[in-house]
Amino acid sequence: MKKEELEKIICMSWSKETCYPPLQEEWSRENPSLGQCAITSLVVNDFFGGKIMRCLCNNISHYYNLVNNEIIDMTVDQFNGSIPNYENSTERTREYLLLNEDTKNRYKLLLVTIKNNFMKYGIKEYMLVNEKNMKYISRVPGTYGGHRKLKIYGKMDCPSALKWIEKGYYIKERVFFTDEETALGAGYRPCSICMPNEYTKWKSKSLSLNKKR
Repeated sequence: MKKEELEKIICMSWSKETCYPPLQEEWSRENPSLGQCAITSLVVNDFFGGKIMRCLCNNISHYYNLVNNEIIDMTVDQFNGSIPNYENSTERTREYLLLNEDTKNRYKLLLVTIKNNFMKYGIKEYMLVNEKNMKYISRVPGTYGGHRKLKIYGKMDCPSALKWIEKGYYIKERVFFTDEETALGAGYRPCSICMPNEYTKWKSKSLSLNKKR
């Protein structure tokens, strides 16, 4: 999936309801990215992985993405030409952003709207796998990739997966999932390389279930 394709759908999906509450009365279709940076950075991270970064622009907190050392800032236009101070940035985790209940709710709303817009306006079709391990055609791209034989899923920018793909392996066994719940339901486990926290939780749960048997 290309960055430009996702950006087009995201721009169509922003609304007053997904805008940061203190700025909602200022939001308009003329400046649609206003107040959308935190939740947009979460969505970009869903699709492309990488890091979520925080910096300042005009003394205002601003979030963007860093993917393979490339700055991806889909909400920079809200500053009308001002350039964020990318050089003095700090990384922020998904967990940090989602601790805020309002951010979490707006992120979920944006993600649902994006998926609906992919269904309406998406040009490409994507081959995904459902909870029953059956392939199906979707107009919404997957946000996690997996290895069919190893039963492992991970982020799109997983260094381990990318290494083997570059060598010509893995591709025939590559599958995609719409979300983590689907991957887990299909019997896949998180990658220990790109999703160490999720892997630890999965392993702990698996050991607990085995002890009960």
